[in-house]
Amino acid sequence: MTDAEIADVIAGFARAARVCKETGFTGVQVHAAHGYLISQFLSPRSNQRTDQWGGALENRARLLLEVVKAARASVGAEFPVSVKLNSADFQRGGFAFEDSLQVAKWLEQAGVDLIEISGGTYEQPKLLGIEGLEPPEAQRHVAASTIAREAYFVDFAKAMKAALSTPIMVTGGLRTRAAMAEALESGAADIIGLGRPLCVAPDGPNALLSGAAELPRAENELALLPAWLSFLTRIKSIRAINGFATQYWFYAQIYALGRTGATAPERSVFAALNEVETTHKNWLRAHRR
Repeated sequence: MTDAEIADVIAGFARAARVCKETGFTGVQVHAAHGYLISQFLSPRSNQRTDQWGGALENRARLLLEVVKAARASVGAEFPVSVKLNSADFQRGGFAFEDSLQVAKWLEQAGVDLIEISGGTYEQPKLLGIEGLEPPEAQRHVAASTIAREAYFVDFAKAMKAALSTPIMVTGGLRTRAAMAEALESGAADIIGLGRPLCVAPDGPNALLSGAAELPRAENELALLPAWLSFLTRIKSIRAINGFATQYWFYAQIYALGRTGATAPERSVFAALNEVETTHKNWLRAHRR
């Protein structure tokens, strides 16, 4: 990317933030995790630049900080701006927790209102809940209790909170009200983030506040795959494929919600794969014209 193309990206984020505010949203979030563009700039593994946008962490974080600065200028001082940041990307030579903590400190200085802690990329998809795909050293900051329980990133969030005053949101794997309450009461997080459960049950927060003990666990791989394929999940490569197939199932839920106002949890993972692929192909075909 040229400097001019990077400037266009920064301007695009600022424009999107302004449109969100004008449309009626009550805040915006800059996605700097999961291997998307800003995350790629942050990672020394993917960012091989030798100019002001690469090399030292300060340079690799420049795009994110410039995006935050431009977004803030476009929405004003009182409109909430948050950032979704990887605790680590779980790749050898990638974005490590020490890097993440320093970037979080810079974000605090930049005046962000909330930092959401997540982790992983689509090359090392810890964000999909696929265990055993990250290198061993990636877990050195993670307690065994975290690996065993449903909150993937809660110990990373706790370490962040010890060093920051900015509110911290923890997202990833949380399904039960008890685990969410524990994360809050232990001081690991100020806010609980929900992703996948809301793709299936958009009223999930209201259900929890009304007394429900648990949100849907539709992502359970054995529930989505036919029984005759379930034994293959013991193989790492098949486990990864199943993780991505499951992700498509959630995409299909979002499509159904947007088109009909209701989700379709009865849809098979294979039907979802076909629907999402068909939608993507049709979109590409239309835009090529």
